[in-house]
Amino acid sequence: MKERKIVLNSLGYDSNLYIYQDKSMFNYSVDTILLGNFITINSKTKRILEIGTNNAALSIFISDRDENIKIDALEIQEKAYELAIKNISHNNKNIQINPILGDFNLFYKEHNKKQLKKYDAIVCNPPFYKTDKNLPRLTSNKEMLIATHEIALNLEQIIFGSSKIIKEKGYLSFVLPIERMVDCCELLRKYNFEPKRIQFVFPRENENPKFILIESRFQSGWGTHFEKNIYLHLEDKNRHEYREETKSLYKPKKK
Repeated sequence: MKERKIVLNSLGYDSNLYIYQDKSMFNYSVDTILLGNFITINSKTKRILEIGTNNAALSIFISDRDENIKIDALEIQEKAYELAIKNISHNNKNIQINPILGDFNLFYKEHNKKQLKKYDAIVCNPPFYKTDKNLPRLTSNKEMLIATHEIALNLEQIIFGSSKIIKEKGYLSFVLPIERMVDCCELLRKYNFEPKRIQFVFPRENENPKFILIESRFQSGWGTHFEKNIYLHLEDKNRHEYREETKSLYKPKKK
């Protein structure tokens, strides 16, 4: 059996947060950080669910924005769940973050059955790709396949299940490749979510957008606000560094 290569990485710039990551599995990247600072956290945001927490990087980053919020961090893969527990403890977030091992398709049904309190917000950096894309290249790595492709969970299941366990006017937020924008908006409206805030993320100016941040609200009025575009890198392609504006987003934004 191949030995796992687990390394400790910083989570953002100058944030005092660190994450153990298994280099053979899904690792956090800029989309995790941008989603963590994009979501709305206000005085009414008390309970958050993260669907597919993996190593808990996103939940830990969000928790540092407001010490009063509580997060249920759900993960279907046991190896990732074990890393999540390790990371939550390492960052002293045990009081704020509750890691849960389970399948979201069962989780929301059980949550409903027990009539548990609904969430103020749900956040997800979901499996992006449909199962007919890039499968041959990744079939040797089951953990990565589940994290990146709609094998165990798809976008419609996430949105439908979320509609059952979120409060009225609650926030459901995603980061997605730009190719999934129309799919996401169509499914959100199908299940009574209204896309309220959208932000495009570009690698550089004069290039096509790479991914999109979408925040919707459940049973809310229509109308969408488009946030200022994010351009990740300097225009000079020979310089592989982030713009200062991007670096400023790499630290948890306080409420």
